[in-house]
Amino acid sequence: MLKEDKRFMRKEYVYTLFVLKFLLGIGLIYWTIATTMKSDVGQDADNAFLSTYQDVDRNYNNMMESNKIFGSKYNVKFLFNNQEVVGLSIEDVFLAQRSIQARKDRKDMVNVGENKFTILVQDKDGNDITNKTVKILVTKNTTHTEDVKLEYQNEDTKEFTINSIGYWNITGTIDIQGDKGFFYIKTNAKKES
Repeated sequence: MLKEDKRFMRKEYVYTLFVLKFLLGIGLIYWTIATTMKSDVGQDADNAFLSTYQDVDRNYNNMMESNKIFGSKYNVKFLFNNQEVVGLSIEDVFLAQRSIQARKDRKDMVNVGENKFTILVQDKDGNDITNKTVKILVTKNTTHTEDVKLEYQNEDTKEFTINSIGYWNITGTIDIQGDKGFFYIKTNAKKES
């Protein structure tokens, strides 16, 4: 007579356990896909320079050439809640958002609550340019549900409200009679003091 070995499970249990693990794996795959589809992961809503990243990638050299031409004709000064940025700034596009923690300038430019942005443009002779179109997108880097779009048509100052702290990107364009300048600034929002 054969003695039954107590160390091993019966065949029915092994097969049942295998099928249950397989079904659990399929269920987790389905859950992962369903959860990802509900979020905006993989959807292009970056809007850097108020365009899709494919357009920015395709036209980056043209945009930088346009910035050079714009910079040779005009002086630009941004006042973000009394913090001053001179010139069309695009360096931040190459930085990680957490680089804001280490730097001293361009930090805490946005307040939770009321904000005031002013854009001043002069020609190289020092004459104020009032005939300009400025489009700005103030966007949180993790979600686009709190985006603030600002359009300046022959005006210098806009006010708006931000509702949460965190890292924010300020991107946009300045258009003066066909000359277009681009800017991109990373900052963070602090509580209003």
